[in-house]
Amino acid sequence: MGVAVTLAFNTLVYVRRLREAGFSEGQAEGQAEALAAAMTDTLATKEDLVEFRTSFREVREQFEKIDERFEKIDQRFEKIDQRFESLESDLRHLREHVDMRFLELEKRLEFRFGEQEARFALRLAEQAAAVTLRLGEQEAAVTLRLGEQEAAVALRLGEQEARVALRFSALDLRIGELEHRLTIRMGAMITAAVGIVSVLDKLL
Repeated sequence: MGVAVTLAFNTLVYVRRLREAGFSEGQAEGQAEALAAAMTDTLATKEDLVEFRTSFREVREQFEKIDERFEKIDQRFEKIDQRFESLESDLRHLREHVDMRFLELEKRLEFRFGEQEARFALRLAEQAAAVTLRLGEQEAAVTLRLGEQEAAVALRLGEQEARVALRFSALDLRIGELEHRLTIRMGAMITAAVGIVSVLDKLL
């Protein structure tokens, strides 16, 4: 009611001023009615304000729900980051373990080869001494024995190389299996992350 009274009062004042300015009574009233209608159309009613507040509250609730979803998504991404960090840590430890195993194998091989060389050197020295003492009579026998020794050495070296190759093959197989498993797990996690992002795009 207060708005209507104010408009009526303003209309009367406006008509009076138009008359004083030289407008006729009809022109002044027409101008005043047109101005009053324009002002009335632009004013918001109580129902409009209630509807606006309701809509604003609904929009705010929707934004709050969206914020909650983003918080949940952030938590999921934090968990995924933690899993990736754990995987990277596991891979780093695995590489360190494999490197240590390789170093140990290299040391063992060097030690074994050193022992074999020392034994061969000792036996060759013994054979050389025997050959020097019995060169005339035992030349044929020494030649035969040297041949047998070389064959035995070649056989033992071949066995050692086969064992070493077998161990390296087993290590390569285990490393390949571990890399395959980690690749599958990382692929599954990446697929899950892509699915989450796709769902978020659909929701948003």
